[in-house]
Amino acid sequence: MLDPQTEVILIRGGFWTDMERLLELAPGLRWVHVNMAGLDHLNLKLLGERGVILTNSQGVLDRPIAEFVVGAVLLWSKGLHQSVLHTQQGHWSPREPLSNRSMSTLILGAGGIGTECAKALKVMGFGTVAGFRRDPRRLDTVFDEYVSSEQVPERIGDFDVVVCSLPAAESTENLVNERFLKNLGQAVVFINVGRGSTVDQVALADALSERPLSLAVLDVTEPEPLPTGHPLLQCRNVVISPHMAGETVERHDNFSRVFIDNLGRYLEGAPLSDRTQMY
Repeated sequence: MLDPQTEVILIRGGFWTDMERLLELAPGLRWVHVNMAGLDHLNLKLLGERGVILTNSQGVLDRPIAEFVVGAVLLWSKGLHQSVLHTQQGHWSPREPLSNRSMSTLILGAGGIGTECAKALKVMGFGTVAGFRRDPRRLDTVFDEYVSSEQVPERIGDFDVVVCSLPAAESTENLVNERFLKNLGQAVVFINVGRGSTVDQVALADALSERPLSLAVLDVTEPEPLPTGHPLLQCRNVVISPHMAGETVERHDNFSRVFIDNLGRYLEGAPLSDRTQMY
């Protein structure tokens, strides 16, 4: 049972989502900190109306997720996904892997995670990295070019690597739809480390079934896990991980440092970092 005078609450991930109940238990609540970046599961409007400050742990998982993306690209470009299957089947099939510098990348959702992905790819010597985000003025200089939402459907086929790191929002629901996916190249790796709701997964399954040389690596789906018989589970060229791209062992220490730093600011009456805009 919470003390009604509780001012500060730390929520671990998505383990508590009922903000109305939380405010009933702690009517004196002034600040909620969530040790994750995504906040789409919380009632931001209610918290804002009650004058409660909300902070998150934005940026903590960016680097691990970027490392996951690099690994996912190499899984495809070096033919490792095929090597696993061939080994299990007892086949010997020499192939020519792609060099990093020969590949171009489009990152849909060039915010914190997307930018870190671009930096990691550049360090690995990848070729052109283009980015899409709502405000092109905020596109990091690591990107070689900006691709607008109007250009994505016609340009998506120009890229060997497509990384989706879009947040969940009304404006991004099924943003990556059949109109986008039907124009994918015939040999491409599609990676989703954002939210499953941003991609029309049936359309993705259809696109993959027509592109046997392509691969999708999905760390997120909608729902999680996918139900038995889902079209994506019938595709041989799909790898699904259980929403774990950023779940490194040391993440809890990193989350704690963010909260402790902000707690010091709170006690001193200083502005908090990673404060969320309420709607």
